[in-house]
Amino acid sequence: MKGKRKWLLCPLIVVALLLCAIPAYADMPTLPHAFYGTLTVAGSPAAVGTVVTAEVGGVEFGSITTTVAGQYGGSGAFDEKLTVTGEIETGATISFFVNDAPTGSSYDYAFSPGAVTEHNLVVDIDPNPPVVTITPLSPDPTNDNTPTFTGTAIDDLSNIASVEYQVGTGSWRVWVEATATDGAFDSPSESYTFTIPALADGGYTVYVRATDAASPPNTTAEENHASDSFTIDTAAPTIVSRYPASGATGVPVATNVTATFSEAMDASTITTGSFTLKIGTTPVSGSVSYNSGTYTATFTPSADLADDTTYTASLSTAITDVAGNALGAASTWTFSTGVSTAPTVTSTSPDTDETGVAIDTVVTANFSEAMDESTITTGSFTIAGVSGSVSYNSGTYTATFTPASDLDYETTYTASLSTSITDATGDPLASTYTWSFTTRAESTPGDANGDGVVNALDITKVERIIAGLDAETPGADANEDGSVNALDITMVEIIIAYP
Repeated sequence: MKGKRKWLLCPLIVVALLLCAIPAYADMPTLPHAFYGTLTVAGSPAAVGTVVTAEVGGVEFGSITTTVAGQYGGSGAFDEKLTVTGEIETGATISFFVNDAPTGSSYDYAFSPGAVTEHNLVVDIDPNPPVVTITPLSPDPTNDNTPTFTGTAIDDLSNIASVEYQVGTGSWRVWVEATATDGAFDSPSESYTFTIPALADGGYTVYVRATDAASPPNTTAEENHASDSFTIDTAAPTIVSRYPASGATGVPVATNVTATFSEAMDASTITTGSFTLKIGTTPVSGSVSYNSGTYTATFTPSADLADDTTYTASLSTAITDVAGNALGAASTWTFSTGVSTAPTVTSTSPDTDETGVAIDTVVTANFSEAMDESTITTGSFTIAGVSGSVSYNSGTYTATFTPASDLDYETTYTASLSTSITDATGDPLASTYTWSFTTRAESTPGDANGDGVVNALDITKVERIIAGLDAETPGADANEDGSVNALDITMVEIIIAYP
């Protein structure tokens, strides 16, 4: 009986194990549904490399790329197939796309887990629409409000049906059909041309699209195959300012003549032939330049202008903007220079031939009038053998040379002001101005009278300096504390007593 009971338990154990395994099988993923079959695009076998995708509810669940023309996947057990797999309900509708072009609802198929289905697909719309290019033609659109464009529409699959264009500034216009260059779109590679109707000045974008026998046109500008941006500019440039101003008088002789335009100009048209300066009918020699950042043309005379003379500046209509629009009208204006008066040096410090100059002195020069500060530099104000810095005080007309270090004792120095220094109106010094001065001898503490020895005479000298009867001398500060007072008398007495 015991043995029989053991045998009776075996089936029960197997059943229990199977019941425990049921939940695990319930969590298994959905089996895929595999497809293969022929593939026809626009009436011809699909080319190798064509991509077929399967979507359920707008979500892709599988794709395959063809390796044989006109066929996707294979029927053999080990052939690659379009495998539709994922969390898909049985019976859900599968839609098929060829290079993103839909095959249509007639080719939809119900999802069946584990099934392998031969499903031949056909797509009537060419998934490879024609490619177009666009090239602006002369004249450049920037100086013509009816620009002409050309390009080539290329279709490797079938003949071009049409080429269309539209022009916009933000909201797009209707599509307009272009013209085939040879009169008809009748070859796989076809040139086209079109002229845009007159446009107002401004920035535009032209879009071009092509269609073939199997491909309808795209519907939005962003989807088109070619575009080009351009600017229409038919407005004549104007002159917004001149220097010297028309009718100006007293103009400095060291003056360049300038004209500033309203927009960017073609620098090649601004020359000594189109921008001139004359005295009466006599041309003034000079050069012409153009600054593209400020739209400013400059006439630079080869030499300073003449005193008290009237000049005429002219700009001709040969000058154009970058779009080729000529200056609206020739411009001529006159101005007159003033009488040139050279500035002079009215005083210097130290003075000419001054001696006993402190070694820590700064050297200054005063001018007769306001000067051009930019011309007063370490190159135009110098002291032979001395390095330093130069400054200018516009309130006192004073230039100052500050040595980088103390000067040497008992040394004669020569200062110079060159003719590159000019007044505020550009008149230079008539000639180089030079002067010399000599620094003091190195002093001996207590030798107040500078006779080389320290004695009772120096006490008397210090007393006179303290009383304000004599000017201070280098040796009078016997204790070298920076001032002359009674302590220096005591120090002189000590020096005499203990030489």
